[in-house]
Order: sequence, then structure tokens, then C-alpha cells
Amino acid sequence: MKKDVVKLCAVFLLMSTAAVVKGQSDTNKLWKTGGTVNINLTQVALSNWASGGENSISAVGFVNLFANYKKGNSTWDNTLDMGYGQIKQGDRNWIKSDDRIELNSKYGYKASKSWYYSALYNFKSQFAMGFSDTTETTVISDFMAPGYLLGAIGMDYKPHENFTLFISPLTAKLTVVNIQALANESEEEKKAVITEAWQGMNASERMVFNKIITGGFRMGVSQKLMT
Repeated sequence: MKKDVVKLCAVFLLMSTAAVVKGQSDTNKLWKTGGTVNINLTQVALSNWASGGENSISAVGFVNLFANYKKGNSTWDNTLDMGYGQIKQGDRNWIKSDDRIELNSKYGYKASKSWYYSALYNFKSQFAMGFSDTTETTVISDFMAPGYLLGAIGMDYKPHENFTLFISPLTAKLTVVNIQALANESEEEKKAVITEAWQGMNASERMVFNKIITGGFRMGVSQKLMT
């Protein structure tokens, strides 16, 4: 009896390159600088895969830089995170899977053993245009569209170098949209564009789109724990 032969072939290629820039200090040990660079290339190829799915290829890069200053009772901590990625699924066009710029700067002046009077500045935006779908007809974002600027004043609790807790009773946030067409749209119009794009996507596309719209959840880890 001749049996049916089902051929299953899955090829997964992951290339990841990571470089760590070791922390450096000047002769007076006032500044400590360093960072990490990570590049990931991923390819998935499926042939007669019983569970279904699509071929895909993606490329993602991420850079994290830090520069921390400490002298006497003063501290100044700065971090810059930049990430950009593209993904292509099936026969569809390339779309963004990651796009972010985030700058954090915090100054503190020692008030007691573990407490600092502090001021915080935060900036967030993206590098390139974002579209509602792979046809690239409707722009939903661009550099400084939107851009977020946040300033805060409060107290920073630092019991040791590996932990910090910033408490702010006074915070101000500014949202900048440098594309007038996007700025003029009402909330209902923006919602309609996003909803229409969402309904035309499959499950994997929705996951990527949701990440672009909402951003990523990240937990900060002290540089001391990484070195």
C-alpha cells in the first residue's frame, strides 16, 4: 500500500551581532561612558508546512549609549536608545517592525545619604515615516510627528548604585506633530485610519502593527549589573 508522503521543510536562520563598548572614565573619574550595539538578521523559510505560516525576513538594529557624570554632591546620568527594524512577510512589501529614539537625562544634587533633589528630561520620537499598511499610502507617523518632550522635578532615591527610584510631584509633557495634516485630524479620524488598517491585517501583521503604535515595554537595568 502506497503511503502519502508529506514533506515538511523549515529553515530558520538567525544572525545576531552584539558589541559592547566598555565603560571609560577620564583621569579624574568624573565621567563614565559606554554602550552596546546589537544587530539581528532573521529569515524563516517554510515548504509544505502543515501548520501553515509564511516566509519572512527581518533586520533589526539597536544602540544603547550612556554617559554618567559624578562630582561631589552632583550627579548627571544620560542614556540614549535608538532602534530601527524592517520585516518582510510573504510577497508583501517591507514594513517597519521597530523605530524609536529615546533620550533620558537626569541631574541630581545630594540631599541626604540616599536622597537627591532631581530634575529629569525625556525625549521620544522615531526616525522614519510609518504607514497604516504595506501599500504605504497613509502616513501615520514620522520624525517629530509625534515627538514627546517630558520634564519632571522631584526626588531620586538611590540606596546604592544598582537601584534608583524617581518620585516626581511636578511633571510637564509636550507633544509635537510637525506634519500639519496629521495635527489637523480629529481623534475620530485618527481612530478610523488605525481601525481600518487593523481589520485588513492577519495575526502576525497585527502583532507588528500593535508594537509600532503602542511602543515597547522595557525594564531598566543598571549598567553596573551588566559589567
